[in-house]
Amino acid sequence: MNRTVIVEQLKNYIAQDVLGGKDIGLDETTPLLAWGLINSLEMVKLLRFIRQCFKVDISTDKLSADFFTDIASITNLILEQMPSQS
Repeated sequence: MNRTVIVEQLKNYIAQDVLGGKDIGLDETTPLLAWGLINSLEMVKLLRFIRQCFKVDISTDKLSADFFTDIASITNLILEQMPSQS
């Protein structure tokens, strides 16, 4: 799975499930925490979505507020945690 696909799936999830379909022009660099777009409950739901959609289990030692800064940072961590494809 490539970066573009992951970004699009995350954007769709956040737009639909977190923002209730509201169009705010969400992109890779939209500040999710700073703008108050996600809270702690939404973070847990997002982690569940990541596990289900990308088959990636983010270890607790990797979790910090930096992880949830924006879609780009979430995508980077997902790509780091995905098994390498040969």
